[in-house]
Amino acid sequence: MKKQHLLIFLYVISLVLGNATIGWAQNRAALPVREINLDELIQYARHNNLELKMTQKDSAIAVEDIKQAKMARAPFLNVGGHYNYIGNPVLYRDFYSRDTSINYYHHQASWSLGAGVPIYLGGKIKTQISQSEIISQIRNETLLMTDNQLKLAMISQFYALYKLYREVEIIEANISNVKVNIKQLESKVANGQNLVSDLTRTQLQLSNFQVDVFKTWNSIDLLSNYISIQAGLPTNTRLQPKNVVLKVPEDQLQYEQCLEAAFANRNEIKQSLLQKNFSEMSLKLTKSFYKPYISGNAIYNSNFPVPGTFPPQPDILNYWAVGIGVSYDLSSLYNLTHRVRADKLQISKEDDNILRVRNAIDQEVKAAFVQFIESRTNIITYQKNVEMAELNYRVVKSRYDNDFALIIDMIDAEVQVNDSKLSLNKAIVEAIIQYHSLLYSMGKLN
Repeated sequence: MKKQHLLIFLYVISLVLGNATIGWAQNRAALPVREINLDELIQYARHNNLELKMTQKDSAIAVEDIKQAKMARAPFLNVGGHYNYIGNPVLYRDFYSRDTSINYYHHQASWSLGAGVPIYLGGKIKTQISQSEIISQIRNETLLMTDNQLKLAMISQFYALYKLYREVEIIEANISNVKVNIKQLESKVANGQNLVSDLTRTQLQLSNFQVDVFKTWNSIDLLSNYISIQAGLPTNTRLQPKNVVLKVPEDQLQYEQCLEAAFANRNEIKQSLLQKNFSEMSLKLTKSFYKPYISGNAIYNSNFPVPGTFPPQPDILNYWAVGIGVSYDLSSLYNLTHRVRADKLQISKEDDNILRVRNAIDQEVKAAFVQFIESRTNIITYQKNVEMAELNYRVVKSRYDNDFALIIDMIDAEVQVNDSKLSLNKAIVEAIIQYHSLLYSMGKLN
């Protein structure tokens, strides 16, 4: 009796879950679907992704910084003028015993025009321009790396989304088979050929499949929403991959070749080398303060009173001058010692960073290579599993149709077929994703 009550309880649960799934499926059907292929998705992402846009602006800012650094070579030009109101001066005589107030002119104005040009600043300007160019190159490498990361993310998510759609197809195909079995069991139970418990087990299996479909559709919507945000697409639609190419590349790659390509192409290594070059320029800039500064200048000045003043001032003094200036900061001989030492330590630190980056890339390439080979091996294994699961299902079904097997044997056989197909689908998609991940680790995901 307890066993019968348990079966009845499971049957009721299956009905409730089945009704809930049907209701949710109706709501899901109302969501518009947008088909998209991989090339379209990558183009949308490259055009709309916010992180990539920010990186592009960083690169553009670096270009402007180069132009600004070059402006230090340009001559400077300034113009100025002033106006003064002068009060009546007082002339004191005999130790302040007598004073005389002078009716002086009150208004005075002058203007000047000056220009100069840096001739030699110890190589400071050239070094600062070189540093700006290095920063621009680093920003460009960051832009390329961000673009490749975005492309890899879109490829991975695109195939992951396709995998989920295939899971739905596989499970729904099993649901159709289970529904056929349920109809046959209902007839057999009515004729007394099977127990009610057999029907209940099958209905429970159907409910479990429906729950799996429900969860998979939720995963599809979540992943579709994530992809839409990254690609700048509307989030009120469900993306569906189209024109999907499920071709697993042949295993012709060698680890040593992959690692050599990574060391030659990866943006991180190029960035670390450029960063070391920047630190060397910083040391050069610091040493430039040991050198003298030479500049040329010219000035024109006019100083005259405003007409109508008393006493009259008819004379106007104008003059011009050109010259050259030399200066040297004597304090630099002793106050730059620690700064030079710090710059040298920074260069040594950059050497350590280059080695650290190479080690990290070595590990990344190794992991990507091993995972790709493993995923290809898994495909062969899961293909055999599908063949054996389908063969086992046909045998069990034949035995069941001839009353030589129990319904629980049929359920187990169907579950094995379902799981083996899902595993094969996952292995194929993972192999494709791992191949592109390997290309990215090699710096060849273009």
